Amino acid sequence: MSDLGGFSLHELFRAEAEAHASALSEGLVRLEAASDAAAVEPLMRAAHSIKGAARVVGLDAAVALAHAMEDVLVAMQRGREAVASARIDQLLKATDLLAGLSRVDEAGIAAWLGANGGAIDAVVAALRAPAAEIVAPAPVVPEPGVVASAVDPAPAATRAASVRVTAEKLDRLLQLAGESMLESRRLEALREGALELKRALHEVEDELDRVRGELRGAGLEPAVVARARRLVDRGRDGVVGHLLAIEGAIRRGEETSTALYHEVLSSRMRPFSDATGSLARAVRDLARQLGKEVRLEIAGESVPVDRDILARLDAPLNHLVRNAIDHGVETPDERRAAGKDPQATLRVEARHHAGMLLVRVSDDGRGIDLDALRERIVRRALASGEMAAAMDRQELLEFLFLPGFSTARQVTEVSGRGVGLDVVQSTAREIGGTARIETELGRGTAFELELPITLSVMRALLVDVAGETLAFPLARIERVVQPEHASIESVEGRSQFMLEGASVGVVDAARVLGLPSARRPDARESIVVLGSGEERYGFAVDAFAGEEDLVVRALDPRLGKVPHLSAAAVRESGEPVLILDTEDILQSVRQSLGAGTLRGAARASAASALASGADAVLRALVVDDSATVREVERQILARMGFEVETAVDGMDGWNTLRAGRFDLVVSDIDMPRMNGIEFVRLLRAEPRFARVPVIVVSYKDREEDRLAGLEAGATAYLTKGAFQDSGFTDAVRALVGAGRAKGGTA
Repeated sequence: MSDLGGFSLHELFRAEAEAHASALSEGLVRLEAASDAAAVEPLMRAAHSIKGAARVVGLDAAVALAHAMEDVLVAMQRGREAVASARIDQLLKATDLLAGLSRVDEAGIAAWLGANGGAIDAVVAALRAPAAEIVAPAPVVPEPGVVASAVDPAPAATRAASVRVTAEKLDRLLQLAGESMLESRRLEALREGALELKRALHEVEDELDRVRGELRGAGLEPAVVARARRLVDRGRDGVVGHLLAIEGAIRRGEETSTALYHEVLSSRMRPFSDATGSLARAVRDLARQLGKEVRLEIAGESVPVDRDILARLDAPLNHLVRNAIDHGVETPDERRAAGKDPQATLRVEARHHAGMLLVRVSDDGRGIDLDALRERIVRRALASGEMAAAMDRQELLEFLFLPGFSTARQVTEVSGRGVGLDVVQSTAREIGGTARIETELGRGTAFELELPITLSVMRALLVDVAGETLAFPLARIERVVQPEHASIESVEGRSQFMLEGASVGVVDAARVLGLPSARRPDARESIVVLGSGEERYGFAVDAFAGEEDLVVRALDPRLGKVPHLSAAAVRESGEPVLILDTEDILQSVRQSLGAGTLRGAARASAASALASGADAVLRALVVDDSATVREVERQILARMGFEVETAVDGMDGWNTLRAGRFDLVVSDIDMPRMNGIEFVRLLRAEPRFARVPVIVVSYKDREEDRLAGLEAGATAYLTKGAFQDSGFTDAVRALVGAGRAKGGTA
């Protein structure tokens, strides 16, 4: 029996009510879709369990609510009442109230009951009212709404009992298990000590044999030599026995500690179904609200995912599902007219691929009209007509992730405010993942999230750089190659080599990381390739040191964000190792390639031109998490005569700013990791950046937003509509100097 002494009775009730309410919500939706007496049984047990738990803690209102639910479910099971959508609505309302109660701590119970007592009484009265029809349960055709199905549901009988453990305790257990595994491997030192003693005794034996031989040659046979030899033999036998015992202890200790470590580690993993339990209810309610018919399919419910990842998936999944039903799925009449099944299919799928978790939300709805999207981009003054016409499919779709951007024709309770998809992308980025969109007009749309399987453990590539051992997350590496040294050539001062018919720029790892470079040319180079597509960059290291599973440990928060580093770990050997932030590394490589600071580069930078007395090129830094907006601003500034560097967020911008010389900074506000306000404050706190002009360009046009940007230290605050007129270029010329920046148009 589990020890639950650390939890109060109310805490235990909350945990039980939360679990059963979740099961009721999901089970009632499935019951509505396919009436089945067998499906009622677990719902009856859930309601009965809540009733008993509520009675123990004295929550009479919850007892009455659960009892009324139980009575209705018993009537359905015994055929006295049909499974009707109206009755399911009442049961779901009761479930919502119980779920809400499970989220209230003991001190807030009285206030919650006071606020919700009337609703509880109304639902109890509705449940106790007789049903309009009493017929035996039979398969029913659901009203416009949702049919939920799981492609690979886990049988209810296989669910194991569980207890609640705080996340802090679980993390501590994992840390202790990891330390136990390392300590067991350090016992190897005792074994080496015993082996050394055994070798020393062999040397003593050899010496005694030599002495005895010399004495015999002289006709002597002293008894002391014989006694010493017997003692040595006894000691040797003891050491051998001791050595065998040590080896057995080491073997058993390693096996036990390793099993313990992996068992604790697996306890962090939860099935993907933990993130999808509420989707069936959400789809049902929204589809009914919009008058649409939707079939929800969930695949990969048993796929294991780190609990921290699951916790972050809740909001993105709900946004994607609601977006699909509202924007993607047509009404039944529209689908019939298009020759489709009146009932749309919405599929949520999870699977592991190449060390990553892929979550895909797809529908067979109307798809995204790229021409209409292009027109909206121009109408919102996010790009000129000429620029929008030149954008490819992926560039256009990326606008859907911008904050405040919406394709809805009107604002409703469901959509139109431009909030949702930006949350999806920012959440994916924050946990080291990506978000992509696929669409085909008239056939449907799919959103795919590529995320780490766990944030606690990662498979890493270990590399040697300037005497340091560093770790690359293996899932973030595009390729590891060892080209011939002679195949790396310098083109216009930039080192590069050919990979699959495309050139890949190479930068020295030590230089990027700020370490003393002591690399010696070998027959082959060791290069880690980051990025994808046409943006692949080589990270030259001293040597590859193998692969290893690492338990990720966060850096001390007092350090802040350390450039190029994301976390730390302890290797199996007990040695500490730093884990590299691949996004920071990738941006540093881009920066080095652009500034001509590659290994062996000879191209003069703007800073060196200034130092030599030549006319320095104006340099601008553009900081924005949207690739499209970055490109718009880059093109405008380039036409004005600037050499432009780009950064994907405030943290990346800060790293880039410190590594170069810039005459102008242009920054967005809403960005992951470090937003624009924090970025501007940080650069203004550094004396050498105090006088650099900073233009904030944001979608936010409220007066309070403008004042917040200016108070942080921005020189000018513009909205992104300034791209359509001369506002942006006028501001640049005014701040940098009309004589130094050439004219340009947006």
